[in-house]
Amino acid sequence: MTSSPVFHFDSSHSPASSVLIVGTTNCGKTSFLEFLKTALAPPSKKRAKAASPEQDEMPKPSPSGTFIPHYLETEIDGERVGLTLWDSEGLEKNVVDLQLREMASFIESKFEETFTEEMKVIRSPGVQDTHIHAVFLLLDPARLDRNIAAAKAAAANGHNTGLKYYNHSRIVGGLDEDLDLQVVRTLQGKTVVIPVITKADTVTTKHMNMLKKTVAESLKKAKLDPLEALAAADEDSEGDDSASNPDKIVEEDEEQDTRSPTCAPEGDSSSGNDTDLPIQGTNTPPTSKKRHSSRSPRRQQSPEDEEHEAESNEDEIPFLPMSVLSPDMYEPEVIGRQFPWGFADPYNEQHCDFVRLKETVFNEWRAELRELSREHWYESWRTSRLKVHGGKMAQ
Repeated sequence: MTSSPVFHFDSSHSPASSVLIVGTTNCGKTSFLEFLKTALAPPSKKRAKAASPEQDEMPKPSPSGTFIPHYLETEIDGERVGLTLWDSEGLEKNVVDLQLREMASFIESKFEETFTEEMKVIRSPGVQDTHIHAVFLLLDPARLDRNIAAAKAAAANGHNTGLKYYNHSRIVGGLDEDLDLQVVRTLQGKTVVIPVITKADTVTTKHMNMLKKTVAESLKKAKLDPLEALAAADEDSEGDDSASNPDKIVEEDEEQDTRSPTCAPEGDSSSGNDTDLPIQGTNTPPTSKKRHSSRSPRRQQSPEDEEHEAESNEDEIPFLPMSVLSPDMYEPEVIGRQFPWGFADPYNEQHCDFVRLKETVFNEWRAELRELSREHWYESWRTSRLKVHGGKMAQ
């Protein structure tokens, strides 16, 4: 059997990353997008430098239907990166099916761009990776509360609750089957969907922790795992590494055994700063502050390990969803929100998970997300595309 030709993106230009931001109307999508642009922008001294001719020639994305690109060039881990943040119209429950079809077509159109270039006899130089590498699904805490209340009331009464706008049979925990879960189902075969709870400054620490657990349990009940693809890719990579170097794992175990149990890693500290305003605490477990393995956000466990962990960590806050808060649009010179009783700081890990989200998605997972999009999502789409094309030619 003849293997299909492998298409390589041009590496002469800076790597590109693209993220799509979706959510319901008034969920805080626009303010979150603007804050992301500010947080990811390069330092002012680097922005002040005149653009090189190569930078001037780099193609900028164009709007596509209702999807609007916000492009910036930044530096991540010493590497210049072209980053595109795609804004989208607010999701509405009565037209979400239409919106999701348009969203899926938009993501697939990026695969089509790659496919078109791949099929050329003479390929254009400097082809950029325009795939959507991740999607932020923003969740409004107020809407989550309404879903939870409707589901609880319906379960307690066992009949029509009077909440005519919320059909309890279509709500799984705090997520709406016809909206939130449908978004994840539609996009999960095309990219990685990362749920994010917005407006962290509007709820207390315990309230936010409850919402995080509820969302995580809802995804589990619906048999949806946002990190499944990343974990699977990590399994393959670790398998390849162990096959090529079987002594590596043994050496790592021996190294750990020789360490003194009383010595903590350099820079580790169990003490925290209790003087910060507890607008919204993350209570993030130690494994969430770092990567769960050398390559993936989480490590696959055996059923016995998962059962033991569930029993010993009932109060542990899940890695996803993350929480964010955005600066006050009425005070643009201040990064945060000033209240009469204190200051909500998006960079304070006791107030929200923005720092963890930024470091995880745009630093630690960036290469993996691009690789997953190129070698898994695109190749799967390409195979289907060729089958359809071949079927038409046969007719």
